[in-house]
Formats: sequence, C-alpha cells, structure tokens
Amino acid sequence: MAGRVPGEQRIFSLVLALVVSPEGLTKRELLSSVYGYAERYRAEGPGAALDRQFERDKEQLRDLGIQIETRDSPLEPGNNQLTRYRIAKELFAFPADLRFDERELMLLRLAALAWREGSLSAESRRAAMRLEALGAGLDVRQLGVAPSLGSAEPAAAPLQRAIDEDRVVSFGYTLPGRDAPLARRVAPLRLHRVEGRWHLIAHDLDRNADRVFLLARISTPVQVSTARFDAALHGRADGIVEDLLRLPERHQAVLRVRRASVAEARLAPRSAPLGAGADGAAGRRDGEEQVELRVGVLDRHMLAAELIGYGADVAVLAPEDLRELVVFGLRRIAAQHAEGAVSDA
Repeated sequence: MAGRVPGEQRIFSLVLALVVSPEGLTKRELLSSVYGYAERYRAEGPGAALDRQFERDKEQLRDLGIQIETRDSPLEPGNNQLTRYRIAKELFAFPADLRFDERELMLLRLAALAWREGSLSAESRRAAMRLEALGAGLDVRQLGVAPSLGSAEPAAAPLQRAIDEDRVVSFGYTLPGRDAPLARRVAPLRLHRVEGRWHLIAHDLDRNADRVFLLARISTPVQVSTARFDAALHGRADGIVEDLLRLPERHQAVLRVRRASVAEARLAPRSAPLGAGADGAAGRRDGEEQVELRVGVLDRHMLAAELIGYGADVAVLAPEDLRELVVFGLRRIAAQHAEGAVSDA
C-alpha cells in the first residue's frame, strides 16, 4: 500500500499543476503525475478511493474560493475521461493598482516568515518535471519560493489512508496533565485544520460518540485495522466540524496586547477589539501602546502555549483558568533559566 501525502502538500501540488497547464489536464494525467496522487496511482492504479480523494480536494479548493474550470473534449463532449481541469492564472494575479500601507506591509512581512526559499522537495521537483513532460511548460527554476506547509504530523499519513479506505484505527491519546495515553478506537472521518492545527474528526466506536482529536496529542503510532466501518458515518463529519467551529464563539479570552507586536499581528485577525480609548489604544505601559482583544478559545492549553511564546507582549485578563496556565508556564520557563544560570556559574 502506497504511503499517503499530507493533505496540504497534495493540494498545493494540485493547485500548482492546474495553474501551470494552460490547456488543462485530464483526471488521469493529474492522478498519474501530481505529487500526492501519483504514488498511489503507481501502486494501486486508478480506483474509487483515489477518485474520492480527488473530488474532496476539488471541493476543498472551492471552499477556499479557488474555482476550477472544466473543459470538454471537442472530439467527445460529455466524456468525463477526456474532461480537462485548469485554474486561470488571473485568479492569482494582483491588480496593477493594488497598494499597501505600512501596517499591511508589516503583516505581509510576518506572513512571509511562513515561507521559505527553495522549499520544493525532491518529490515536488520530480512532479514538476513530469508536468513539464505533459506539456505544461513549467520551469522549475521559477519556483524559487514555495509555501512552508508546516511540520509534518506523523499521524496524518496513516489517518488519511484509513479515511480513504473506511478503515478503523486505534491510537494512544495524551491529554494535558496526564502522563499515560488513553487508548482510542475510532472511525476516522476527516482531517480538518483550524487555527493552524490539524484535527481528526472521528466517531469513537467504543463510546458511540462523535469526537475531535488534535493530531499533536496522538502520542503512539496509529494502527490501521483491516476492519472497515460503515461509510455512511462520513456524513456526520460536517456536523462535527460545525460544532468545533462554534467553540470559539462560546468560549472567549480577553487579552491585553502590545501594539505593532508579533502577538497583535497574529491575534488581531482572530479577534474583536475591546475598550479602545480616544487615541485607539486600550492603554499604555512604559510608553507602549496596548490594545485589548477578545479571542475565541478552541483549546485553552494550546492557546496558553501560544500566548507564552509571546512573552511580555501579551497579558491574559480573562478567564482565570487560562491566565493561571500562562502564568504557570512563564514561571516554569523562568525557573529553568534560573537553574541554567546557576549551573553555568
């Protein structure tokens, strides 16, 4: 069985293929040539599971606002095997009169930290060369900048395989504050990314309950069973995702953030301003302007870890349990540095 490629890498490769091919590519050409599909195509050949993955990826692109054009073959209109797919390059072009102010440029510079030069992997370069052989006219040297798609989640590949094949999985799941992982046996339904973190949308078979798991907390190798679950369970995924996305509306934190800091740049897009004074700032500290933000809480432990990373640029005003987590984390870091200073003396 061929290994699976994390969804972001596969979808990025699909977008790249659809953009660089002026005439478009057929499904067979895409599945046999694009990184993320080609490995399975070579190992398993065309099949229903690969077709479902392709359809899901197209739907995800539509959800992102990226429209895929389809073109019938002039020789055999209506023959789906000859339909060509493409994305118009104009969809990704900046208007000639587009300008950015200083604050927007600051945010763009921060966003650029998520990119790195020359980040096409060897597999991506080979996929690009295969596309060029198909007549896409792609020059790999022009792809000097590519998005850094985040560190790979070890659990992602086996989970995606199980999702595609409707197979039951089991794994150990470690909750914050616990040393021993909890055993879980689930029907995996979807991998969904929220606030920069991957979540497994699943149905817990032992508890007969819908569940959401952070991939970062899956602490043992994922075991993919030969047993299959009822494919109809996939229909529950949309409702589980909707419940997950409503969590930040019900649970919110109030933060005081230093203006023009990385903390503000990353938290402000997820928040609503609070208590701004006449000068637009919520307050001052040592001559620094501050603003208060209300931020939705999807997972308080993950949010606490993020806030700890901003150091003195952010303070938690509410709720108290989140404030305690951040204070505890900062004190632990301070104690570790103190111990290190003593040992170096």
